[in-house]
Amino acid sequence: MNVLFVSSPGLGHLFPLIPLAWAFRANGHDVVIAIAEHAERAAGSGLEVVDVAPHFSSVEAFEQVAKDDPDFLATVATRPAVALAEWGVQIAAVNRPLIDGLIALTDDFGPDLVVYEQGATAGLFASARAGVPAVQRNHGAFATAGMHDAVAGFLGDFFDRYDLPRPLPKPDVIIESFPPSMILDRSPEGWFMRWVPYGGGEVHGDRWPTAPNRDRPRVAVSMGTIELQAFGLGAVESIVAAAARVDADFVLALGDLDIGPLRPLPPNVHAVGWTPLHRLLRQCAAVVHHGSGGMIMTAIEACTPQLLAPDSRDMFQHSGRAAVRELGIGLVGSADEVSPELLTELIKDDRLVQRMTVVRDEMHSLPSPAETARRIIAEL
Repeated sequence: MNVLFVSSPGLGHLFPLIPLAWAFRANGHDVVIAIAEHAERAAGSGLEVVDVAPHFSSVEAFEQVAKDDPDFLATVATRPAVALAEWGVQIAAVNRPLIDGLIALTDDFGPDLVVYEQGATAGLFASARAGVPAVQRNHGAFATAGMHDAVAGFLGDFFDRYDLPRPLPKPDVIIESFPPSMILDRSPEGWFMRWVPYGGGEVHGDRWPTAPNRDRPRVAVSMGTIELQAFGLGAVESIVAAAARVDADFVLALGDLDIGPLRPLPPNVHAVGWTPLHRLLRQCAAVVHHGSGGMIMTAIEACTPQLLAPDSRDMFQHSGRAAVRELGIGLVGSADEVSPELLTELIKDDRLVQRMTVVRDEMHSLPSPAETARRIIAEL
Protein backbone atom coordinates (compact mmCIF):
# COMPACT_ATOMS: atom_id res chain seq x y z
CA MET A 1 0.00 0.00 0.00
CA ASN A 2 1.31 3.47 -0.93
CA VAL A 3 0.58 6.16 1.66
CA LEU A 4 1.13 9.84 0.87
CA PHE A 5 1.53 12.23 3.81
CA VAL A 6 0.96 15.90 3.08
CA SER A 7 1.95 18.82 5.28
CA SER A 8 1.79 22.55 4.82
CA PRO A 9 5.19 24.21 5.24
CA GLY A 10 5.65 24.36 9.00
CA LEU A 11 7.44 21.96 11.32
CA GLY A 12 4.63 22.27 13.84
CA HIS A 13 2.34 20.98 11.09
CA LEU A 14 4.67 18.22 9.91
CA PHE A 15 6.00 16.73 13.13
CA PRO A 16 2.64 15.50 14.50
CA LEU A 17 2.28 13.41 11.32
CA ILE A 18 5.59 11.58 11.74
CA PRO A 19 4.62 8.96 14.38
CA LEU A 20 1.65 7.89 12.24
CA ALA A 21 3.86 7.82 9.15
CA TRP A 22 6.34 5.61 11.01
CA ALA A 23 3.48 3.32 11.99
CA PHE A 24 2.49 2.79 8.37
CA ARG A 25 6.10 2.25 7.31
CA ALA A 26 6.74 -0.25 10.11
CA ASN A 27 3.64 -2.14 8.96
CA GLY A 28 5.33 -2.61 5.58
CA HIS A 29 3.70 0.17 3.57
CA ASP A 30 5.51 2.63 1.30
CA VAL A 31 5.39 6.14 2.74
CA VAL A 32 6.27 9.46 1.10
CA ILE A 33 6.03 12.89 2.71
CA ALA A 34 5.12 15.93 0.60
CA ILE A 35 6.15 19.29 2.05
CA ALA A 36 7.93 22.51 1.11
CA GLU A 37 10.43 24.79 2.85
CA HIS A 38 11.45 22.18 5.44
CA ALA A 39 12.24 19.14 3.28
CA GLU A 40 15.63 18.51 4.91
CA ARG A 41 14.12 18.51 8.40
CA ALA A 42 11.40 16.18 7.16
CA ALA A 43 14.02 13.79 5.78
CA GLY A 44 15.54 13.66 9.27
CA SER A 45 12.60 11.43 10.17
CA GLY A 46 14.15 8.65 8.10
CA LEU A 47 11.24 8.74 5.66
CA GLU A 48 11.31 9.64 1.99
CA VAL A 49 10.41 13.24 1.19
CA VAL A 50 9.50 15.21 -1.92
CA ASP A 51 9.86 19.00 -1.89
CA VAL A 52 6.76 19.88 -3.90
CA ALA A 53 7.48 23.63 -3.99
CA PRO A 54 11.21 24.41 -4.06
CA HIS A 55 12.07 27.96 -2.98
CA PHE A 56 8.71 28.39 -1.21
CA SER A 57 8.69 30.90 1.67
CA SER A 58 5.83 31.03 4.18
CA VAL A 59 6.75 34.58 5.15
CA GLU A 60 6.61 35.70 1.52
CA ALA A 61 3.19 34.05 1.16
CA PHE A 62 1.91 35.92 4.23
CA GLU A 63 3.35 39.18 2.96
CA GLN A 64 1.65 38.69 -0.41
CA VAL A 65 -1.72 38.18 1.30
CA ALA A 66 -1.21 41.39 3.26
CA LYS A 67 -0.43 43.22 0.02
CA ASP A 68 -3.28 41.74 -2.02
CA ASP A 69 -5.98 41.75 0.65
CA PRO A 70 -5.55 44.66 3.09
CA ASP A 71 -9.15 44.25 4.29
CA PHE A 72 -8.33 40.74 5.55
CA LEU A 73 -5.26 42.09 7.31
CA ALA A 74 -7.26 44.87 8.97
CA THR A 75 -10.20 42.71 10.08
CA VAL A 76 -9.91 38.92 10.31
CA ALA A 77 -6.17 38.91 11.02
CA THR A 78 -6.65 41.13 14.08
CA ARG A 79 -8.79 38.66 16.04
CA PRO A 80 -8.13 35.12 17.29
CA ALA A 81 -8.43 32.39 14.69
CA VAL A 82 -11.41 30.37 15.86
CA ALA A 83 -13.46 29.92 12.68
CA LEU A 84 -10.77 28.73 10.27
CA ALA A 85 -13.00 29.38 7.26
CA GLU A 86 -12.49 33.10 7.88
CA TRP A 87 -8.78 32.58 7.24
CA GLY A 88 -9.37 30.86 3.91
CA VAL A 89 -7.46 33.44 1.87
CA GLN A 90 -4.28 33.01 3.93
CA ILE A 91 -4.50 29.23 4.19
CA ALA A 92 -5.06 29.12 0.43
CA ALA A 93 -1.98 31.28 -0.14
CA VAL A 94 0.14 28.71 1.68
CA ASN A 95 -1.47 25.75 -0.11
CA ARG A 96 -1.48 27.19 -3.65
CA PRO A 97 2.26 26.79 -4.35
CA LEU A 98 2.12 23.14 -3.26
CA ILE A 99 -0.63 21.86 -5.50
CA ASP A 100 1.06 21.53 -8.91
CA GLY A 101 4.00 19.65 -7.43
CA LEU A 102 1.71 17.59 -5.24
CA ILE A 103 -0.50 16.56 -8.16
CA ALA A 104 2.63 15.51 -10.09
CA LEU A 105 3.80 13.48 -7.09
CA THR A 106 0.35 11.92 -6.78
CA ASP A 107 0.45 10.84 -10.42
CA ASP A 108 3.96 9.42 -10.05
CA PHE A 109 3.59 7.72 -6.66
CA GLY A 110 0.03 6.45 -7.03
CA PRO A 111 -1.11 6.59 -3.40
CA ASP A 112 -3.75 4.24 -2.05
CA LEU A 113 -4.30 6.60 0.88
CA VAL A 114 -3.60 10.27 1.60
CA VAL A 115 -2.94 11.44 5.16
CA TYR A 116 -2.69 15.19 5.68
CA GLU A 117 -2.67 17.71 8.50
CA GLN A 118 -5.58 20.06 9.04
CA GLY A 119 -3.94 23.08 7.41
CA ALA A 120 -2.99 21.21 4.23
CA THR A 121 -6.12 21.45 2.12
CA ALA A 122 -3.78 20.46 -0.71
CA GLY A 123 -4.00 16.92 0.67
CA LEU A 124 -7.66 16.76 -0.35
CA PHE A 125 -6.67 17.81 -3.87
CA ALA A 126 -4.26 14.85 -3.94
CA SER A 127 -6.95 12.53 -2.62
CA ALA A 128 -9.40 13.76 -5.25
CA ARG A 129 -6.81 13.36 -8.00
CA ALA A 130 -6.02 9.78 -7.00
CA GLY A 131 -9.60 8.87 -6.10
CA VAL A 132 -8.51 7.39 -2.78
CA PRO A 133 -9.52 7.86 0.89
CA ALA A 134 -8.17 10.77 2.91
CA VAL A 135 -7.31 10.95 6.62
CA GLN A 136 -6.95 14.31 8.36
CA ARG A 137 -4.84 14.98 11.47
CA ASN A 138 -6.22 17.90 13.45
CA HIS A 139 -4.29 20.65 15.24
CA GLY A 140 -5.13 21.51 18.82
CA ALA A 141 -8.80 22.25 19.36
CA PHE A 142 -9.41 23.78 15.93
CA ALA A 143 -12.70 22.73 14.35
CA THR A 144 -12.53 22.07 10.62
CA ALA A 145 -16.16 22.94 9.83
CA GLY A 146 -16.23 24.70 6.43
CA MET A 147 -12.53 25.53 6.29
CA HIS A 148 -11.59 23.35 3.31
CA ASP A 149 -14.51 24.61 1.21
CA ALA A 150 -13.49 28.18 2.03
CA VAL A 151 -9.87 27.50 1.08
CA ALA A 152 -10.90 25.71 -2.11
CA GLY A 153 -12.90 28.78 -3.08
CA PHE A 154 -9.59 30.59 -3.60
CA LEU A 155 -8.10 27.67 -5.55
CA GLY A 156 -10.79 27.17 -8.19
CA ASP A 157 -8.38 27.20 -11.13
CA PHE A 158 -6.91 23.85 -10.04
CA PHE A 159 -10.28 22.10 -10.40
CA ASP A 160 -10.35 22.99 -14.09
CA ARG A 161 -6.64 22.40 -14.68
CA TYR A 162 -6.73 18.86 -13.29
CA ASP A 163 -10.39 17.99 -13.94
CA LEU A 164 -11.11 17.48 -10.24
CA PRO A 165 -14.59 16.91 -8.81
CA ARG A 166 -16.39 19.80 -7.15
CA PRO A 167 -16.72 20.22 -4.24
CA LEU A 168 -13.62 18.69 -2.71
CA PRO A 169 -14.29 15.36 -1.01
CA LYS A 170 -14.56 15.33 2.77
CA PRO A 171 -11.94 13.41 4.74
CA ASP A 172 -12.96 9.82 5.40
CA VAL A 173 -11.46 9.96 8.89
CA ILE A 174 -10.39 12.84 11.14
CA ILE A 175 -7.96 12.18 13.99
CA GLU A 176 -8.06 14.63 16.86
CA SER A 177 -4.90 16.06 18.40
CA PHE A 178 -6.22 16.79 21.90
CA PRO A 179 -7.66 14.10 24.22
CA PRO A 180 -11.40 14.19 24.94
CA SER A 181 -11.18 16.30 28.12
CA MET A 182 -9.54 19.13 26.16
CA ILE A 183 -12.25 19.39 23.49
CA LEU A 184 -14.48 21.89 25.27
CA ASP A 185 -16.63 23.91 22.89
CA ARG A 186 -17.43 21.47 20.10
CA SER A 187 -18.12 17.82 19.43
CA PRO A 188 -15.19 15.59 18.45
CA GLU A 189 -14.70 15.45 14.69
CA GLY A 190 -13.41 11.90 14.64
CA TRP A 191 -11.06 9.47 16.35
CA PHE A 192 -8.69 10.07 19.23
CA MET A 193 -5.06 8.96 19.20
CA ARG A 194 -2.31 9.00 21.79
CA TRP A 195 0.12 11.91 21.41
CA VAL A 196 3.59 10.51 20.72
CA PRO A 197 6.01 13.44 20.53
CA TYR A 198 8.45 13.78 17.67
CA GLY A 199 11.01 16.57 17.50
CA GLY A 200 13.57 15.37 14.99
CA GLY A 201 16.69 13.28 15.41
CA GLU A 202 19.65 14.37 17.48
CA VAL A 203 23.17 13.20 18.36
CA HIS A 204 23.47 13.67 22.12
CA GLY A 205 27.25 13.70 22.20
CA ASP A 206 28.84 10.85 24.18
CA ARG A 207 26.46 10.94 27.16
CA TRP A 208 22.72 10.54 27.56
CA PRO A 209 21.27 13.90 28.67
CA THR A 210 20.11 13.91 32.27
CA ALA A 211 18.00 16.24 34.38
CA PRO A 212 19.80 19.25 35.86
CA ASN A 213 20.45 19.97 39.52
CA ARG A 214 17.00 20.29 41.11
CA ASP A 215 18.30 23.10 43.33
CA ARG A 216 18.53 25.21 40.19
CA PRO A 217 15.41 24.94 38.00
CA ARG A 218 15.77 24.85 34.24
CA VAL A 219 13.11 26.47 32.04
CA ALA A 220 12.80 25.87 28.30
CA VAL A 221 11.69 28.61 25.91
CA SER A 222 10.36 27.64 22.48
CA MET A 223 8.40 30.02 20.26
CA GLY A 224 7.74 28.14 17.02
CA THR A 225 9.37 28.38 13.59
CA ILE A 226 6.94 30.20 11.30
CA GLU A 227 5.93 32.45 14.19
CA LEU A 228 9.45 33.80 14.76
CA GLN A 229 10.00 34.19 11.03
CA ALA A 230 6.77 36.15 10.69
CA PHE A 231 6.88 38.29 13.84
CA GLY A 232 10.57 38.53 14.68
CA LEU A 233 12.24 38.20 18.06
CA GLY A 234 10.21 40.76 20.01
CA ALA A 235 8.35 38.12 22.00
CA VAL A 236 11.59 36.37 22.94
CA GLU A 237 13.14 39.68 23.99
CA SER A 238 10.30 40.22 26.47
CA ILE A 239 10.72 36.74 27.93
CA VAL A 240 14.52 37.04 28.19
CA ALA A 241 14.20 40.38 29.98
CA ALA A 242 11.94 38.81 32.61
CA ALA A 243 14.06 35.65 32.85
CA ALA A 244 17.15 37.68 33.73
CA ARG A 245 15.54 38.49 37.09
CA VAL A 246 14.53 34.92 38.02
CA ASP A 247 16.60 32.44 40.04
CA ALA A 248 16.59 29.75 37.35
CA ASP A 249 18.41 28.77 34.17
CA PHE A 250 16.63 29.39 30.86
CA VAL A 251 17.27 27.45 27.65
CA LEU A 252 16.31 29.10 24.36
CA ALA A 253 15.34 26.36 21.90
CA LEU A 254 14.77 28.50 18.81
CA GLY A 255 16.02 26.16 16.12
CA ASP A 256 18.19 27.57 13.36
CA LEU A 257 17.05 31.15 13.88
CA ASP A 258 19.73 33.83 14.08
CA ILE A 259 19.51 35.11 17.65
CA GLY A 260 22.21 37.74 17.19
CA PRO A 261 19.81 40.59 18.06
CA LEU A 262 19.25 38.99 21.49
CA ARG A 263 22.93 39.01 22.43
CA PRO A 264 24.48 39.49 24.87
CA LEU A 265 22.23 37.11 26.77
CA PRO A 266 21.89 37.34 30.56
CA PRO A 267 24.17 34.93 32.46
CA ASN A 268 21.27 32.60 33.29
CA VAL A 269 20.04 32.34 29.69
CA HIS A 270 21.69 30.32 26.94
CA ALA A 271 20.71 29.04 23.51
CA VAL A 272 20.91 25.44 22.31
CA GLY A 273 19.87 25.86 18.68
CA TRP A 274 18.07 22.84 17.27
CA THR A 275 17.08 20.15 19.78
CA PRO A 276 14.22 17.63 20.14
CA LEU A 277 11.81 19.48 22.40
CA HIS A 278 10.25 16.41 24.00
CA ARG A 279 13.66 15.41 25.35
CA LEU A 280 14.47 18.92 26.53
CA LEU A 281 11.12 19.31 28.30
CA ARG A 282 11.66 16.10 30.26
CA GLN A 283 14.76 17.74 31.74
CA CYS A 284 13.08 21.04 32.62
CA ALA A 285 11.05 22.34 35.53
CA ALA A 286 8.86 24.41 33.19
CA VAL A 287 8.46 25.62 29.61
CA VAL A 288 7.41 28.93 28.08
CA HIS A 289 6.06 28.58 24.56
CA HIS A 290 3.92 30.14 21.85
CA GLY A 291 0.80 28.11 22.55
CA SER A 292 0.55 25.74 19.61
CA GLY A 293 -1.40 22.53 20.03
CA GLY A 294 1.75 20.49 19.48
CA MET A 295 3.68 22.31 22.19
CA ILE A 296 0.76 22.02 24.61
CA MET A 297 0.60 18.25 24.07
CA THR A 298 4.38 17.80 24.25
CA ALA A 299 4.43 19.64 27.58
CA ILE A 300 1.61 17.43 28.87
CA GLU A 301 3.43 14.29 27.72
CA ALA A 302 6.53 15.43 29.63
CA CYS A 303 4.38 16.63 32.57
CA THR A 304 6.28 19.92 32.41
CA PRO A 305 4.39 23.01 33.67
CA GLN A 306 3.74 25.38 30.78
CA LEU A 307 3.17 29.06 30.19
CA LEU A 308 1.45 29.92 26.92
CA ALA A 309 2.92 33.28 25.94
CA PRO A 310 2.66 33.92 22.19
CA ASP A 311 3.48 37.16 20.44
CA SER A 312 0.43 39.37 20.98
CA ARG A 313 0.09 39.71 17.18
CA ASP A 314 -0.14 35.95 16.66
CA MET A 315 -3.82 35.19 16.22
CA PHE A 316 -3.36 31.49 15.45
CA GLN A 317 -2.30 30.32 18.91
CA HIS A 318 -5.66 30.50 20.65
CA SER A 319 -7.24 27.10 20.03
CA GLY A 320 -5.76 25.45 23.12
CA ARG A 321 -5.80 28.36 25.54
CA ALA A 322 -9.30 27.74 26.89
CA ALA A 323 -8.57 24.08 27.65
CA VAL A 324 -5.25 24.87 29.35
CA ARG A 325 -6.89 27.57 31.45
CA GLU A 326 -10.06 25.64 32.33
CA LEU A 327 -8.27 22.39 33.22
CA GLY A 328 -5.59 24.27 35.14
CA ILE A 329 -2.76 22.55 33.25
CA GLY A 330 -0.77 25.70 32.57
CA LEU A 331 -0.66 29.46 32.75
CA VAL A 332 -1.95 31.60 29.90
CA GLY A 333 -0.88 35.06 28.79
CA SER A 334 1.12 36.75 26.05
CA ALA A 335 4.82 37.43 25.69
CA ASP A 336 4.52 41.08 26.67
CA GLU A 337 2.80 40.03 29.92
CA VAL A 338 5.63 37.75 31.06
CA SER A 339 7.16 38.99 34.31
CA PRO A 340 9.62 37.58 36.85
CA GLU A 341 6.68 36.97 39.17
CA LEU A 342 4.77 35.00 36.53
CA LEU A 343 7.83 32.87 35.72
CA THR A 344 8.38 32.18 39.42
CA GLU A 345 4.75 31.10 39.80
CA LEU A 346 5.17 28.77 36.82
CA ILE A 347 8.20 27.10 38.39
CA LYS A 348 6.84 26.78 41.93
CA ASP A 349 3.15 25.90 41.50
CA ASP A 350 3.07 22.13 42.13
CA ARG A 351 -0.64 22.00 41.33
CA LEU A 352 0.16 22.34 37.63
CA VAL A 353 2.03 19.02 37.62
CA GLN A 354 -0.77 17.30 39.52
CA ARG A 355 -3.40 18.42 37.02
CA MET A 356 -1.21 17.67 34.02
CA THR A 357 -0.68 14.13 35.30
CA VAL A 358 -4.42 13.49 35.07
CA VAL A 359 -4.55 14.65 31.43
CA ARG A 360 -1.36 12.76 30.57
CA ASP A 361 -2.86 9.55 31.95
CA GLU A 362 -5.96 10.14 29.82
CA MET A 363 -3.79 10.71 26.77
CA HIS A 364 -1.73 7.56 27.45
CA SER A 365 -4.95 5.52 27.51
CA LEU A 366 -5.74 6.39 23.89
CA PRO A 367 -4.83 4.16 20.91
CA SER A 368 -1.23 4.50 19.79
CA PRO A 369 -0.27 5.58 16.26
CA ALA A 370 0.48 1.93 15.47
CA GLU A 371 -2.99 0.85 16.61
CA THR A 372 -4.54 3.76 14.71
CA ALA A 373 -2.71 2.86 11.50
CA ARG A 374 -4.04 -0.70 11.73
CA ARG A 375 -7.57 0.61 12.30
CA ILE A 376 -7.31 2.90 9.27
CA ILE A 377 -6.20 -0.01 7.11
CA ALA A 378 -8.99 -2.23 8.43
CA GLU A 379 -11.79 0.32 8.03
CA LEU A 380 -10.80 2.12 4.83
